[in-house]
Amino acid sequence: MPEACAAGSGTGPAAPRKARFLVADDQEEWLSLISFWLTSQGHRVIKASKGAEVIPLAQQDLPDCFILDYDLGDMKGSEVCAAVKSHPGLKAVPVILLTAMAGAMLQAVAEGSPDHFVVKSQRPDELFLVLEAILSDQGR
Repeated sequence: MPEACAAGSGTGPAAPRKARFLVADDQEEWLSLISFWLTSQGHRVIKASKGAEVIPLAQQDLPDCFILDYDLGDMKGSEVCAAVKSHPGLKAVPVILLTAMAGAMLQAVAEGSPDHFVVKSQRPDELFLVLEAILSDQGR
């Protein structure tokens, strides 16, 4: 089970600039932890616990970035990524795919072409580095 203590350690890289993220994970512990990391840095988080919730939520409140777990229970994160990338109003929004399985990265590239991969970790360092790069590219 992930632990929330790593977020406030102060030893990681600088947090990215303020943005709105749609985070999807079917495991409540991970959804809460990632949301905690982001909101503790002043970001806004839209939560989804199922893949089927992502597109409707994004249409209601356009995120600056999607953070999707690879296995969302009802569908794969790569399938959600493909739906995002084929949606006219969402295709320009960056997608980060989270996974604890290295083999899933190769399969996800073939299925949905996410913009970035981040290996699930109990520390936010790698995720924050990727988010900083994405937000810098967006001019934030």
